[in-house]
Amino acid sequence: LFVEGVIKSAVCSVEELLALLTAHKQQTDKQAKALFQVFVSFEPKGLAFAPNESAVLEEINANTLEGIISIAQGAPRLLFMRAFAHLYGGKPSGLSTLNILRSMPHLTQLRAAINQTVIDDFTAARDAVRELDVGYRKIWDFGRSWDPDAYAAQPRSLSEIRRDLVLQRNWKASLDRMKTNMAVGCLQVDAKPLRAELVPVTAAALERIKLLLLNMARQATLAVLDDITARIQMLAARPTGLDEFVNYMVLHTAQLDDRKLLSSQVGQVDDMYESLAAHEQKVPTADQVKHDDLTEALATFQLQLTEGKEFIADNKESQSTTLTANVSSVNEELRGVIDSLHTGKYVDASSDPDDVVSDLEAMLQHISGLGEALGLYNQYLGLFDAATDDLSTLMMAEKEANGRYQLWRSVRDFLEQSRAWTEEPILDDDGLVLLNVEAVRQEVEDYAAKAYKAAKANKDDQVVSRLKDVVDDFKELLPLVEELGNPALQERHWIEMFNIIGADIATNEDGTGFAPFSIRQLLQFDLLEQLDKLQVVGAAASKEAGLEKALAKMQSDWDGVSFRVVEYKDTGTFVIAGTDEVQVGATLVLVAVCLATVLSPLNTRLPGLSRHS
Repeated sequence: LFVEGVIKSAVCSVEELLALLTAHKQQTDKQAKALFQVFVSFEPKGLAFAPNESAVLEEINANTLEGIISIAQGAPRLLFMRAFAHLYGGKPSGLSTLNILRSMPHLTQLRAAINQTVIDDFTAARDAVRELDVGYRKIWDFGRSWDPDAYAAQPRSLSEIRRDLVLQRNWKASLDRMKTNMAVGCLQVDAKPLRAELVPVTAAALERIKLLLLNMARQATLAVLDDITARIQMLAARPTGLDEFVNYMVLHTAQLDDRKLLSSQVGQVDDMYESLAAHEQKVPTADQVKHDDLTEALATFQLQLTEGKEFIADNKESQSTTLTANVSSVNEELRGVIDSLHTGKYVDASSDPDDVVSDLEAMLQHISGLGEALGLYNQYLGLFDAATDDLSTLMMAEKEANGRYQLWRSVRDFLEQSRAWTEEPILDDDGLVLLNVEAVRQEVEDYAAKAYKAAKANKDDQVVSRLKDVVDDFKELLPLVEELGNPALQERHWIEMFNIIGADIATNEDGTGFAPFSIRQLLQFDLLEQLDKLQVVGAAASKEAGLEKALAKMQSDWDGVSFRVVEYKDTGTFVIAGTDEVQVGATLVLVAVCLATVLSPLNTRLPGLSRHS
C-alpha cells in the first residue's frame, strides 16, 4: 500500500506538471502564468530563443520528470526493512518503484504530452515573434553595416539628410512601441534585450546625422553670408567715372538676376535649422548668431538693390552725356588721323620708306585702340538704350591708313628686294648661280601689277608714281638680270663675258672660280650696251648645257650595252645590225653633227663615246 501510494503521488506530480503547462488552454484559468521565460534575439538567418526548445525539453525531462521518479524511488519499502525480516522465511521479492513507474503506460503518455506541449508552444512562439522579424530586423541589419565615418565623408544633399533623419526617428518611435513581453503557452517571450540592443543603433545614427546636418548648416550659413556681404559691399559703391558707372549698372543687373537664387540659398539654410529644431538638436549660440546675421544680410542686400536702382536713375542722364562726348571725341581723333594721311611724309615720295612704314604701323595700332574704345562705347550706348555709332569714321580711317601702309610697304619691300637681287653675290662658293630668275621675274610682275592698280586709283599720288618708277627702272635691268642669272653659265662663259665688258674680276685664292661679285658691281662696265653680245654667250651656254645633259643621258643609256656590227657590203665600213640599231645609228649621226658644229668645249668627253661605236 505504501509503494502504491508513492507511485500514485509521483504520477499525480507529473499530471500536475502537465496541467500547469496546459493551464493557458483552459477557459477557466485565464490568468495562468507561463512557466518558462525565454529571450528572443536576431541572428543572421532568423530568430533565436534563449533558452531554446532543446534546452527546455532537456530541463523538463532530465531534471523535473527524472527528479520525480528519483524521489519516488527513494521512498522506503517497509517489507524490506530489517524489522519485518522475521515475518518472512526469506528476503521478500517484487518490482522496484523505478521499474514500476518506467513501465507505466499512463506515465509514458504524460511525458509525451508534456514534450508535445513544449514543442507546440515553441512553434506558436516562433509565429508570435515573426512580427518582430518583419518590423525590426532592418534596424538590426542597419546597425551591423552602418559606418558613421563613411556616411559623413559622402557628400549628401539636404533632402537626403532629411530623409535619413525621418527614417531614424520613425525607427526610434517604432522601438518605443515595441511589444517586449508575450505569453505563449508555457513560454514567456521576452524581447526587452533585443530592444535594448536596437535602441542605441537608432540613437547613435540619429545623433550623428544631426551633427552632420548642424555642420552643413554652419558651413552653408558662412558661405552664403560671405557671398551676400561681398555683394552688399559692391552695391554700396557710388562710382562717378563713366566706365565704373557702366560696370555698376551691369553689376546691379546681375544682382537683380541673382536675387531669387540668394533667397533660395538663405531659405535652404533656414530649412536646415528648422530640421534641427524638429529633431530636438541644440544649436550652439555662435551658430544662432550667424544665422541671424544671414537673415539681416539678406534684408540689407534687398535694400541695397533698391538704393542702387535709385542711384542709377539719378546719374544715368549725366553719364549718358559724358558717353556721347567720348564717342564724338574718338571720331574727331579718327578724322584727324585721316587728314594727316594726306599731308607730310605720308604723301611725300622722297620720304624714307622704312621711317614711313614704321610710323604707319604705329598709326594702325592707334586706330585699332580707338576702334576698341568705340566698340566699348557702343556697348555702353546699348545699356543706355541709345543709338550706337555706325563706325563709319573708324572704317574710313582703317581703309585710308591700311591703303597708305600697303603702298609704302610695297615701295620699301621692292627696294629691299631689288637691292638684294643686284647687290648680293651672283655666284655661290661652288660657282653656281644664286639668282632664281623665274622668282625674280614673277616678283617684278606682281609689283608692276600693284603699281598699275594703285596708279589707276590714284593718278596724282606721288608715292604711287615712285612705286611705278622703281619697278619700271628695275624692269629695264630685268633682261640683264635674266642673262646674268642663267644657271647654265660656267666659268668659261663668265670669262668670256668679262672679256666682252672689259671687267677685271679677281679669282679666288686657290685660283679657281671668282671672288664674290654682284650685278651692281658689273653695271659700271656698261653692261646694257653690251647686252646683245652677252645674250649670245648666254644662248651658247644654254645650248651647251642642253647638249651636255643629252650626252650624259646617252652615256647612261649605253652603259653596259654591247653593239653587234657587220660589214656593209664590201665597202670596208661596218654598221650596227638589227632594227633597233638603226635608231641608235640615227642618234649617233645627230650627235656627231651637233658635236662637230658647236661642242668643241665638250670634245674631252667624245673618246668615251667612240668606244661604244
